[in-house]
Amino acid sequence: MPDPAKPRRTLVVSAVLVLLVAAVVVYVTTRPDGEPVAETAPSSLVSIPASPPSSTAKPAPLDPAGYQKLLTGIGTAITPAVQQLEQATTPTAVRDAGANLGTVVGKAVEQLSAATPPDAMHSAHRSLIADLTGLYNSSIPKIVNGATENKLCGGSSATAALSRDLGVAGLRDTLSKLTSPYHLGPLFPDARPDPNRGAANGAVILGAGGGKNTVSVDNRSGTDQAVTLADGLHPVFTVYVKAGATASASGIADGIYTAFSTGGTDWDAGNGRFTRDCSFSKFSQSASMKDNGYTHTNLDLTVHKIDPSELPSGPFPPQAAIEPAEYPR
Repeated sequence: MPDPAKPRRTLVVSAVLVLLVAAVVVYVTTRPDGEPVAETAPSSLVSIPASPPSSTAKPAPLDPAGYQKLLTGIGTAITPAVQQLEQATTPTAVRDAGANLGTVVGKAVEQLSAATPPDAMHSAHRSLIADLTGLYNSSIPKIVNGATENKLCGGSSATAALSRDLGVAGLRDTLSKLTSPYHLGPLFPDARPDPNRGAANGAVILGAGGGKNTVSVDNRSGTDQAVTLADGLHPVFTVYVKAGATASASGIADGIYTAFSTGGTDWDAGNGRFTRDCSFSKFSQSASMKDNGYTHTNLDLTVHKIDPSELPSGPFPPQAAIEPAEYPR
């Protein structure tokens, strides 16, 4: 006959196991600011941890030299990432540089969050984390998205936009309040207006003097345009036409060309590109230009505003949007 005491012991052991399981479901960790936060333990946890995971344990405060070393390392990482953004010359390069800057700033947030500052730096430390987190979550994604949409097409405009961002302004203010022996930055340039450069209407950017053939352009796109005649993807002749203006230019060598146009705001003459609101299009009709000594060819082009999101009208539209990489350089 079974011993009646055994079921009771099983019941007690079961109750103890339930209490143990319940006890390990929640434990307390500490945020970087010292406030306790309840966290749910992973379902695979089978024993009560003697202390919170090491990643959440609060380290000993850094001494002033150690904390300044941390700040110097953060500055050494962020500064070249900002310079990379400023030197970008295409929407893709701006996007990639912005993404890299985001990665670097995110790493700085991790480093600061894992450190305990000297007592005198607690307030500034919290502000630094908050400011850099704002850059990571909001300010830098705006730059990346702007490049993806061809609104920010060059580093000069991307950096100018970032310099005026409220998040950067907050970080700039925090850094200005650091007192000796602590210093960091400046990490970002002072607030600056958008650059707004351009060329003269009808200015020949490339290929002047190659022949007697001419091109006449009527710019109805709403933005300045640089119109290029290319042999394949090799640019041969480029003329600059202001928004709403017409222009004619001569000096085009004989050949069969495809016409392209790029438009936008802020013409970077050194790189031959617009740095904001850039667009790229291709004309479907090739142009055969010939100077026979008595007559020469004049090519007439009308540049319209092209929405890259809209499908072209018909199988051979006169002018259609293309990707930036398809534009001859």
